[in-house]
Amino acid sequence: MKCFKCKGEMREGFTTFVTDTDDCCIVVRRVPCLQCDDCGEVAYTGDVAENLEKIVNAAKETLTEVAVVKYPGAVA
Repeated sequence: MKCFKCKGEMREGFTTFVTDTDDCCIVVRRVPCLQCDDCGEVAYTGDVAENLEKIVNAAKETLTEVAVVKYPGAVA
C-alpha cells in the first residue's frame, strides 16, 4: 500500500495511539498499523479503528485522568 501523504511504501507495524478527551488522556500501546517507511505517517485498518473507538469509549466511562492500555487485551 502507498502512503496517502508522500506515496512511500506502507509497512505493517505497531504504534502508540494517544487521544485527549474532555476528562482524561488515553494511551493505547502496541496498536497494529501501517506505517510509511519514508515520512512515518500511520494508518489503521477499519477493524483496528473500530477497536480503538471501543477502547476509548470504555476508558472514558471507567477512568478519570489517565489510561494506559495494551491493545490486544483491551477489549473482551
